[in-house]
Amino acid sequence: MRSALYEGVVTHRRHATEATGDVAHEFRYSTLLPLLFLDELDEVCALHPRWSRTGVNAARFRRRDYLGDAQIPLEAAVRDVVYAHCGVRAAGPIAVLGHVRLWGWLFNPLCVYYCFDESAGRVERMILEVRNTPWGERHHYVLDGASAHHRFAKALHVSPFLGMDHDYVLTWSLPDEHLSLHLGNRRGDERIFDASLSLSRREITRESLSAYVWRRPFQTVGVSAGIYRQALALWRKKAPFHPHPRHDNASHGVPPTAGVGSRD
Repeated sequence: MRSALYEGVVTHRRHATEATGDVAHEFRYSTLLPLLFLDELDEVCALHPRWSRTGVNAARFRRRDYLGDAQIPLEAAVRDVVYAHCGVRAAGPIAVLGHVRLWGWLFNPLCVYYCFDESAGRVERMILEVRNTPWGERHHYVLDGASAHHRFAKALHVSPFLGMDHDYVLTWSLPDEHLSLHLGNRRGDERIFDASLSLSRREITRESLSAYVWRRPFQTVGVSAGIYRQALALWRKKAPFHPHPRHDNASHGVPPTAGVGSRD
């Protein structure tokens, strides 16, 4: 099976620079993160009675938690996004790195979609699907898999403690025995923020799927709680606050958006 669980460490580091009001902040936590090939979802779920794609269950891959229109199969939606951006339709298997809904709760700040070539040996395109909370917005970036290094403009307000006048820098590795991904914020040559994944592969078995459900039952709740806990820490450090750009349009009647990290 090509799908796997990846276990390791997530690190966030905010640098003391002009853009951050000279407020430094750093934290790290352990994670167990699924990498699921979309053509293997039924096979994965069949390995464990507490994993499913439909109905209420401990671990659930719910279609509308991911990219695009929930009425369209996720695999088709990913291929449509690639075609819209590149004019070429992804032909090989597609894998998504991101949590599944665990005990009714899910918020994925970032999902990574790897679009492989037909041999499944090379990533042709990557999609980064970024979400924010509590606004419930999503934005995706489509990148060429031929390069392991990218720089592109930030397009979504993610944290009220970071401005919008930033670029993202991305470095990544092919998911194998180890998986690494680094996403940083830059303003010119100014290094503002860095987030990194450093993970090792675990085979998907009934036992490893049990570990995801029973050993880490609050993992997805912890993602949401951690976001607000770290925001409180930055507020206490008096980090500069950046309101959502939509607030500039409040007088024009732009409606609010509900959050996406919610229960069934």
